[in-house]
Amino acid sequence: MDRKLYNLKKMDEIAQGDQGFIRDMLVTFVENVTVEIEGIRSLKTAEKWTVIAETAHKLASNFAYLGADGLHALAVDIEKSVINDHNLTGIADKTDKLCNEGILLIGQLKKDFDIVGTN
Repeated sequence: MDRKLYNLKKMDEIAQGDQGFIRDMLVTFVENVTVEIEGIRSLKTAEKWTVIAETAHKLASNFAYLGADGLHALAVDIEKSVINDHNLTGIADKTDKLCNEGILLIGQLKKDFDIVGTN
């Protein structure tokens, strides 16, 4: 996959070009989001949709910060579908897509920024 799932423009602006800060933020993101995705997968098996929606809410801001617009929109959609609309139609598929694309994003970040030693 050649298409980048992220755009660090916003992060670069906040960091004012401090590459060490950006790298630290990316390492933290990779570590935390890996754990959250593993949690979502377990929650999906148990059909804990409300907790998945709460986790999607937390992930949405992380994805926005990384310029991962597609993942941000998907996380917001999951949250809205469960919490606001009480609509579980397709939520399992959306959850799978969030997890799978989240793992792809993590893989891209690990490769592009040589992040090792995380899950």
